Amino acid sequence: MTELTAGFWSAAERRELVRPVCGDCGRNFFTPQIACPECLSENWSYEPSSGCGRVYSATVVHKASTPGVEVPFHLGIVDLDEGWSMLTTLVGSRLPAIDAPVEVTWLERDGRTVPAFRETA
Repeated sequence: MTELTAGFWSAAERRELVRPVCGDCGRNFFTPQIACPECLSENWSYEPSSGCGRVYSATVVHKASTPGVEVPFHLGIVDLDEGWSMLTTLVGSRLPAIDAPVEVTWLERDGRTVPAFRETA
């Protein structure tokens, strides 16, 4: 956790999904950056997200990137309804299809609450 990402992780502890929103141009973006990638303004803040979106891309990871990570697991990019995207773990017994509707859920990993997504009915 850094000063830049502290607001995201504080919200995650409360099981609230947030994303940076530029106060000047209104762009939603992720990951948190010093300046808005659209207009370069440093005037942004974390705003709540609905946690609803659609699968843009999905895959099964079979080789752990670091020791202690259990494989296989599902990984994907989710396009959130507010117009931002997130690389995330996808939970469930099967890999969701591209464009499948998903919603945020929460996992406990290494003492931290992290967002993940599951397919909705």
